[in-house]
Amino acid sequence: MNDLVGVKQQLLLKQLGDDEAARLVMAVLTTARRIDAACAELLAQHDLTEGRLAALLAISAEPGVTPRALAHRLEVTSATVTGLLDRLDRDGLIVRRAHATDRRTHTLGVTAVGEQLVSELVPVYADWLRRLGDGIGQRDRRNAESVLAAVQQNLAGDAR
Repeated sequence: MNDLVGVKQQLLLKQLGDDEAARLVMAVLTTARRIDAACAELLAQHDLTEGRLAALLAISAEPGVTPRALAHRLEVTSATVTGLLDRLDRDGLIVRRAHATDRRTHTLGVTAVGEQLVSELVPVYADWLRRLGDGIGQRDRRNAESVLAAVQQNLAGDAR
């Protein structure tokens, strides 16, 4: 796992002639995949996924949010939010309440058990994120943010 670029990405780069810009993007993809895997492992210890954690945090931050607004905030589909909410509800972490003015929807809140999980998990997650950034100086972090911002801007340009 010492390779900055994963095997699949290396194979593609070999076909592309190992272009420097492509290699950078492949390194980002490899790093993101590895971060996602480590995150999934950390959250699995708490019977959560990144999606369920995001939903739980969003509901905790905005009690009374509707599923539709939650989907918009999390940038996922309504169907995805429904699945996340079903599991959080089943696990006793959230509660669905009737909407005060719209019978077609409901509002969401975090239960005491859910709030306890958030209060326990946020420091653990924050510490994990800090450890991932250990050894990276402020200037390097700013440079990395600039590089990632440029890649994201290029992605936005491709979406047009």
